[in-house]
Amino acid sequence: MKITVDGPAGSGKSYIAKGISERLRIPYLETGLAYRAIGYLLLISEEDLQKVSWSAVEPLLRRLEIVPEVGRTRVLIDGKEVKEDLLRSEEVGRAASIVGTIPQFREFINDLFRKLVGEGQAVIEGRDAGTHIFPDAEIKLFITASPEERARRRWKQLREKGMEVSLEEVLKKILDRDRRDMEREKYPFRPAEDAVVIDTTDMEPEESLKTALGIVLKIQNEKSS
Repeated sequence: MKITVDGPAGSGKSYIAKGISERLRIPYLETGLAYRAIGYLLLISEEDLQKVSWSAVEPLLRRLEIVPEVGRTRVLIDGKEVKEDLLRSEEVGRAASIVGTIPQFREFINDLFRKLVGEGQAVIEGRDAGTHIFPDAEIKLFITASPEERARRRWKQLREKGMEVSLEEVLKKILDRDRRDMEREKYPFRPAEDAVVIDTTDMEPEESLKTALGIVLKIQNEKSS
């Protein structure tokens, strides 16, 4: 069974997707890490991100390996595992968002994700996992929250890492990312028509996971009966 978990940054989708993977003991594929890995490689190669094209990205993909496991997704570059902290920075996130506007990259990476999962079970987290990568997934969740709450969560995370940023700045970046993703000509960001939407604005993390798990188990039972 394939379970897709989509949603915008700060919605809590990562916590939910990892939790479902761990509780059900099936592999977890965080699609965004592939975008972040390529964004990271572009940054260290000092490419001009405003002019980056498929010709600059294509060779970098040969250096990348994605390994889904229960509760985590490993990323290897040139055969060496990359520490997640390197891929979680705001700068890498912005680069990843720009990479995501390249249609050829999305087509290539989506095909790679499908090959990785194959006919097996997986929890796939992303922004278009249920709409474009695995449109035939048996269970689709779309996790959301208000922009203000998502910004507050992200701001708190950054502060805990010792980064001095304003809440207003974080909110602006989140709104810019949402706009850029929703206005893409190909693969615009939106919930799948058959996705179950979960609004986590007023939920604690464990409550949101419990809600999502309840939905997954209910759908599983309905399909098996």
